[in-house]
Amino acid sequence: MNLPAWDIESEYPSLNSTGFLADQKKAEMQMQQMTGLIQKVSQQLAHPQSDLTLELQKILLLHSEIRVLLSNLSTYVSCLENVDAKDEKAKAKSSEISNLKSTFAQSFKPVQIFLTTCDQKVFDPIFQKPELQGSLFTWQQERTLKNQMLSEKEEVLLTALSPTGFAAWGDLYFALSGTMKVKLELNGKTEQVGLAQAAGMVRSSQESLRKAAWQGIQLAWKEQQESAAAILNSLAGWRLEVCHKRSHTEPVDFLSTPLFQNRIQKETLTAMMTAVENNKSEIQEAALLMAKMHGKKKLDPWDLLAPAPLPHASGSTDFEVGLGQIRKAFASAHSEFGEFVDLMEKNKWLEARVLPNKGPGAHCTGFIKSRTPRVFQTYMGSHQDISTLAHELGHAYHSWVLKDLPLDQLDYPMTLAETASIFAETVLKDQLLATSQSREQKLEFAWADIEGAVSLLLNIPARYEFEYNFHQKRKERALSARELSELTDQAWKKWYGDTITQPDSMFWASKMHFSFHDASFYNFPYTFGYLFALSIYSRRKELGSDFWPKYKEILRDTGRMTAEDLILKHLGEDIRKPQFWQKSIDVVKGSIQNFKSLL
Repeated sequence: MNLPAWDIESEYPSLNSTGFLADQKKAEMQMQQMTGLIQKVSQQLAHPQSDLTLELQKILLLHSEIRVLLSNLSTYVSCLENVDAKDEKAKAKSSEISNLKSTFAQSFKPVQIFLTTCDQKVFDPIFQKPELQGSLFTWQQERTLKNQMLSEKEEVLLTALSPTGFAAWGDLYFALSGTMKVKLELNGKTEQVGLAQAAGMVRSSQESLRKAAWQGIQLAWKEQQESAAAILNSLAGWRLEVCHKRSHTEPVDFLSTPLFQNRIQKETLTAMMTAVENNKSEIQEAALLMAKMHGKKKLDPWDLLAPAPLPHASGSTDFEVGLGQIRKAFASAHSEFGEFVDLMEKNKWLEARVLPNKGPGAHCTGFIKSRTPRVFQTYMGSHQDISTLAHELGHAYHSWVLKDLPLDQLDYPMTLAETASIFAETVLKDQLLATSQSREQKLEFAWADIEGAVSLLLNIPARYEFEYNFHQKRKERALSARELSELTDQAWKKWYGDTITQPDSMFWASKMHFSFHDASFYNFPYTFGYLFALSIYSRRKELGSDFWPKYKEILRDTGRMTAEDLILKHLGEDIRKPQFWQKSIDVVKGSIQNFKSLL
């Protein structure tokens, strides 16, 4: 296929370009300036005796400028590494930028601790400055962690040790996965491919290829299972020890940080997971219907991402055709949405090539300096690839809608981020179903809808179950690779029941989300986003021409409100109650019945 390569040279032509080196030097100089300002007031931060409002305002404004530069440099280097995990120059520069970011964070710690713990009467005047008012919500949220703060020396030490300790384990995972080779045993021949390419093959319409790719991925990770187990144990061990240290005033557990990062309350997570579990049997029925279409009694694990097994279903769709389907679907929701796809294509902000050392998965990133998004994936022509592209374009549009807002309001939680991406997937599925010309076409696209429901209401909860149980056991000791596989099997059996022939025992290693150092429990936000997106989308007819402005209002508030406040404001609903989530699950159950009737 003719697959697009993204243009990141518009940001910096190269690592040695004048622009890149100038931004790095400017960031370093501004860091020295900020450190000097903080040192001047360090004694007063520890023992306030006079008004520090003006000094802190200067420091905060300078802090924002540095954040923009370091984020931009880091994104550029990350883009290079994602395309080629063996790029030695990029890896070296990544380490250099990581050290800069660590130094920056350490220098700022005294101010962070002061703003988190100071009296409200001291705090309020600082953010009356117009240029800082956009940061108020972020710092108000930070102040909810007041009772978890350690001493300044301890906080600085944690930050200093992270790049070569905590974060290094995540880096190791990406080095492994980016360079790993998968052996395919197919038709009596053996072939080696990169992990990202093998993952794409699991979505093939040919079962023999799916099975060979799945088995190859299993074997590849089994060969690296001791390293993968060390990574998971070390990441969880670090988090648990930090939780223990922070529990000096009130209990802090391993869910505290993911709940804070996702800006939801524990009651919300409990309500959502309760609603999903209460409807587990109906979602399992959808998995059995998928197995029936495959001519099986149960699904094999290599079938979970397969396209509809229909004779007419195309095995591979050209990128241009797939992007055209997305453009048409987005335009059906609103012309602006469709035009955004053209903008992404025209500006070459899409990366879809199949490359030997390309990183696995798909994601949306962006350059904070120019406020421009980029989408990354390995496109191999399956319907799932098209859906993934729509998903990432949904993220990109979300960022685009916020591009004129203050810096801190661009930082929205994953729960609300996944709402925008899954909304985009929903638009695509709905449009494909609505324009289907035959029963077979309707069945093909209804399949994709049901496959998504099984993934988000069975697979994601199974991931959450595994990670929760793993952290509970990790409190006592490290777990072996065998024990991690056993925990995975238990979670899969609970959620999939008798709908699969065998669990994906190496999923704990192959799913990169478990090895992210900067975000644990990278799972439940997908279910949140799925059900919230359905809740929004189901109101489109009721709101008519007001729907799209309302949707954009929701997106623009995602970086300045908690999820509970956002949904109460825009939908008038309490997401701490299972009833909110049940209404969206009822929509899913309706889709399952539609799929059943088509069968």
